[in-house]
Amino acid sequence: MADQNSSDVILTMMTKNLEQARGAMTNYLEFIGKSMSVAPLGATSQATALKGYVDRNVQATFDFSERLLHAKDFQDVVRIQTEFLQAQFRVLTDQAKEVVEMTKPTIIVPKDG
Repeated sequence: MADQNSSDVILTMMTKNLEQARGAMTNYLEFIGKSMSVAPLGATSQATALKGYVDRNVQATFDFSERLLHAKDFQDVVRIQTEFLQAQFRVLTDQAKEVVEMTKPTIIVPKDG
């Protein structure tokens, strides 16, 4: 009984800490976004896309942490971690491809005439 009660207290405390960290990160990312918007390159579509990548990756990490908090056993932890790593590998690969496409120089061919 005492173990169950202390487990609940620990889970509640960890959940609260995770929510506080999520709030702090959200505030930080909003600050970075506002700072970027006043910089000359901050309003570009590339900067907006990169900020979107960061936002989604941070959100995925917090979601992963939340899922870990509710893992039932070690096998569940391994499954959750494996799923997260596989998903993040796919996401980061796609993001890298998009960044390469974004940064390719646009070649303008002059018209003869």
